[in-house]
Amino acid sequence: MKFDKERAAFLALCTCTAVFTLSCGTTSNVTPEPQAIAIPDKFKDKRTFFSSIDDKIMSNAQIGSPSSIKQAVSQLHKSLESDYLDNEKILIGICTNIMQIVWPSENITWEIPAYSDQNTYIGTIETAKRGIYDSGHNSGDFFSNVLPSLVLVTSETRNDYYQQSRQALNAALEQDSNSILVRYLLGILELRENNPKAAIEYLTQARKGAPSNFEIQFALLKANYMAHNYEHALTLGESLLEQYPQNVDVLALCSRSSYAMNDLTKAESYVVRVLLLEPENLEYVLLRARILMDKNDFIRASSLLDLYSTNNTSGREYLLLKAKLQREWNKNYTAAGETIGKALTLYPDDNEVLLCAAQISSAANTAINGMTAKQFTDKILESDPDNIEALLIYIDEMTRQKKWTEAYAVSSKLIAKENPADSWFYRHIDICLALKKNTEASNLANKMYSANNNDEEAQKAYIKVLIQTYQKTNALQLINKLLPLSNAKMKSFLYYQRSYTHTNEEEILNDLRSSLTSNPRNKDSLYRLYEIYYSKKDYRRAQYYLKQVVALDSTNSELLQKNNELDSLLKK
Repeated sequence: MKFDKERAAFLALCTCTAVFTLSCGTTSNVTPEPQAIAIPDKFKDKRTFFSSIDDKIMSNAQIGSPSSIKQAVSQLHKSLESDYLDNEKILIGICTNIMQIVWPSENITWEIPAYSDQNTYIGTIETAKRGIYDSGHNSGDFFSNVLPSLVLVTSETRNDYYQQSRQALNAALEQDSNSILVRYLLGILELRENNPKAAIEYLTQARKGAPSNFEIQFALLKANYMAHNYEHALTLGESLLEQYPQNVDVLALCSRSSYAMNDLTKAESYVVRVLLLEPENLEYVLLRARILMDKNDFIRASSLLDLYSTNNTSGREYLLLKAKLQREWNKNYTAAGETIGKALTLYPDDNEVLLCAAQISSAANTAINGMTAKQFTDKILESDPDNIEALLIYIDEMTRQKKWTEAYAVSSKLIAKENPADSWFYRHIDICLALKKNTEASNLANKMYSANNNDEEAQKAYIKVLIQTYQKTNALQLINKLLPLSNAKMKSFLYYQRSYTHTNEEEILNDLRSSLTSNPRNKDSLYRLYEIYYSKKDYRRAQYYLKQVVALDSTNSELLQKNNELDSLLKK
C-alpha cells in the first residue's frame, strides 16, 4: 500500500516535469505580448472611482438638477462621518460644488463630510473656480467630461476653450441623455458664442426638468432677448419678478425688452426700479435718458446726460445720445457733428455710430470727419446690406441729389421686402413720378388709397398721381371734398396741389397764397411762387419767397446758388 502511494506520487512528479519541459521548449524564452482590449465608447461611463456607488444615486448626481442633486445627497447620507467611503465623500463634494456654482439660488441643506482636495475631480472644480478650463485629468467618465465646463459659469474672461467644452459636454450627454446640468451648460456655451436660438433649445429642455429654477429661467430670458423674441422675453422676465421682485438683472432685461417693443412707459418703469436699487448704475442712467429722448422729454434727458458726463465723456452710448440731443433738440448740427466725429474716432467700425453720423451728415448736408452721408451708408451696407435705416438715408441722399435712377433701384428692393412700411411706398411713388414712371406710381397710389382712403398720406399720394397723369377733374373733385374737414397742414398741401388744376395765373396765385396762409412754412408753395415771379422777371419778389425756402433748407447748395444769382441780378 505504501509502495503504491509512493509510486503514484513519483509518476505525478514525472508528468508535471514533462509538461513543464515541453512548455519551456515551445516558448523559446519569448515573453508573450499583452493583447489590447478595445472598450466600446458606450462603456466609457463605467466609472472606476464611483463603481461601488449605487447606479440610482449616480444617475441623480449626473442629472444634476437642484432636486436630483438633493436626492443623490440624501441617498448617500450616513449618520456617522466615519461610515462614508472616500468616493461617497467626493461625490457629495462634487454635488455641493455644482449646487454652489451652477445653482446659487438654491439652498444647501445637508451636512458636508470632509473630503480630500487632492482628488482629481475636486481639483478640476477648483481650477474652474479660478477661470481655467482643465481637461488634463479627463478619464472619459461623465464627471471628467462635465466638471471642466463649470468655468462657463465662474468666468467670462476667456473663450479659448469653447470647442473643447462643446466636445466634452456632448460626450457627457451621450453618456447620460437625461442630464439637465449638461443641457444647461450647453445653453450657456451657445449664449457665449452668440447662438441664442441654439441656446433656447437646450435651455427649454433643461427647464422641463427644473421648471422653477431661477438660473435656467434667467438664461432662457437672456437667450430670448438676444434672439429678439422680446415679447416672450418680457413674459419670462415678469414671471421671474413675481418671485424675485428686486433682482436687478431681471429688471434690466425687462426694461430692455419693453424698450425694444417700443413700450416706453413700461421700459421707463423698469429702469426706475433698477436705479432705485442701484442709483449709480450709469448704464441705466443712459437708458433712461434714451427713453426720455424718445418721449421728447429733452430737458430731463439732458440732465441725465450731464450727470453721466461727470464720470465718463467718451462712452459710446453717451456720445450717441449727446449727438442726438444736439441734433434733435438744440438743432445744432455743428455741435452734433463734432460729438459724433469724436465717436467715429473712438468707434470707427460701429454701425450705430456710423448710422448716427449718416443721419447728421444728411440733415446738415455736410461731411463729418471727411465722409459724406452716402459714404457712411455705403460703409454700413458693406457689413449689413439689409440695414433699413441706412437704405432709407441712401435713398434720401440720392433724391436730394436728384439721382432718381439710383434712388429707384434701392427703393424697389426696399418695398419688395417682407412687411414693408407704408412710408416706403409713398417715397417710392414720389421717385416714380420724378422718373415719369406714371403707370407704376398710379398702380401703387391706387392700391394704397383703396386700402385706406381716410389716410392723409394715401390721399396725398393719390392726388399727386392724379395731377401728374392729367386727371385734373378727378383731382379737383377730391381736393374740394377734402378741404373743409382738413387740418392746416393738409389744407396747405391741398391748395398747393389745386394750383396745378388752374390755367389762370390769378387763380394759381390765390391758391398758393391760401396754401401759405394755412402753413407759412410750406416749401413747395414758397418755391413755386419764386418760380412764377422769376419767370416774370420780378426778381425782388422772387427773392422774397426764395429766401424763405433757404431759411427752411439752409444747407441746400442748389437753393443757395439760385439766391446768389438773384443777388447779382438785383445789383444790376
